[in-house]
Amino acid sequence: MKKQLWIGLIAVFFVGNSLMAQEPVTDGGVLTLQEAIQLGLKHNTEIKKAQLDEEAADHQRKEITGTGLPQVDAYGDYNNFLDVYPQAIPGGVLDPNTDPSDINVIAFGVPQSIKAGMQVSQLIFSQSYLVGLKAAKTSEEFYRLLTQMTEEDIIYDVALNYYSVISTELQMDNLQANHDQLKRLEDIIHSQYENDLARKVDYNRVKVNLTTLETEMDNLEIAIEQRKNYLKLVMGIPVNTAIELAHYDFNNRSLPLQALQMDPDLSQRYDLKVLEKQQELNDLNVDNIKSGYYPTLSAFADVNYNAFSSEFDFLSTGHVWYRGALVGLKLSVPIFDGFQKKHRVAQARVEGQKIKYDQYMAEQNAEAEYLNAVKKLNNSIKSLKAQESNLELSEDVFKQTGQLYREGLSPLTDLLDAETSLRQARSSYYRQIINVKTAEADLYKSTGKIEKIIK
Repeated sequence: MKKQLWIGLIAVFFVGNSLMAQEPVTDGGVLTLQEAIQLGLKHNTEIKKAQLDEEAADHQRKEITGTGLPQVDAYGDYNNFLDVYPQAIPGGVLDPNTDPSDINVIAFGVPQSIKAGMQVSQLIFSQSYLVGLKAAKTSEEFYRLLTQMTEEDIIYDVALNYYSVISTELQMDNLQANHDQLKRLEDIIHSQYENDLARKVDYNRVKVNLTTLETEMDNLEIAIEQRKNYLKLVMGIPVNTAIELAHYDFNNRSLPLQALQMDPDLSQRYDLKVLEKQQELNDLNVDNIKSGYYPTLSAFADVNYNAFSSEFDFLSTGHVWYRGALVGLKLSVPIFDGFQKKHRVAQARVEGQKIKYDQYMAEQNAEAEYLNAVKKLNNSIKSLKAQESNLELSEDVFKQTGQLYREGLSPLTDLLDAETSLRQARSSYYRQIINVKTAEADLYKSTGKIEKIIK
């Protein structure tokens, strides 16, 4: 159910039932994942909007509380009767000699009158008010959960986009390393060619490979910039902010096995908690409708001053003002409303059944996400070990082929093929590292513990 529905729900409780400035981010910083997430939690606009919803819910609770406090109103009336209202009375009332069957028309009152006073009212008992207070508190908890759920989403989005940038930068590093190797090889073959020790076709092959690598590097440079800009958007910082991401530590070979050993308490997921609060709010809505069967009792007091005159001279110091005062109780007892509340309760209970179905599907979805995340992380770790072995093998093949080429025992095509295989193996290894980190984030998110990704 949409958040707007619950905003309106609290407001309905009493209708008819009761009397961005961002802090600048310095340029040039090298951001770790933890720092990027902290910036996202501080500056992301979705979080700021969720926090504003929390603030609005707090003010709404205070508004509802205010309906149970004394209500004080001042008022004033001024009347200028151009024609004093006529009144009809039977004949003989004013003049005994008048035939009683006659009708005498006279004007009671004076043309000018003014009245000023103050009213005070106090709600003594309203079941709707009591239910509304509970609903207002529950609504605050509901929006607090929505904020926490938004923060969880931002942590996850920042982490995945951070990994995306790191992955692309690793690909660039890979291409740069291969470019440097080919550049050295080009210099060697160029020297050999000038001394008639190498064929021109071999020199051209190396130049073609270099040109291809340089084109890929240009495309990767664009991709890095695009992904950084999207990361900045997710973090909520200006896109013209210059940032650099911390390089991945390849000396850290630890695997995220701790994530696989977590207790899968899926009840801690915020989406499930939000649905629980929605059910609570719906139950309170049922109680609020039922409160319409209860009587409402309030007390009131009124003090006023009145003045009368044939002309407007009320500012005269000698004018006489007459005081009036009253106190009283007002009891409103509902008797019959044509079964309206009965059917409103039935509608609210239908909504409650729909929320139960939503809860069931959310629980099933949470279970599926957890199982899929565990499987994904296990497979990613297995694939990473395989890619690591493949990378070591490709490095050995490239070194041996290079040695054979220098000894004249292997053609240049074998060396270029080995270089391409090494580049692909290293690229696959880098991608798999990021796949493992992404799978770890998925597993933490599936258990409602995404914050562990920065611990």
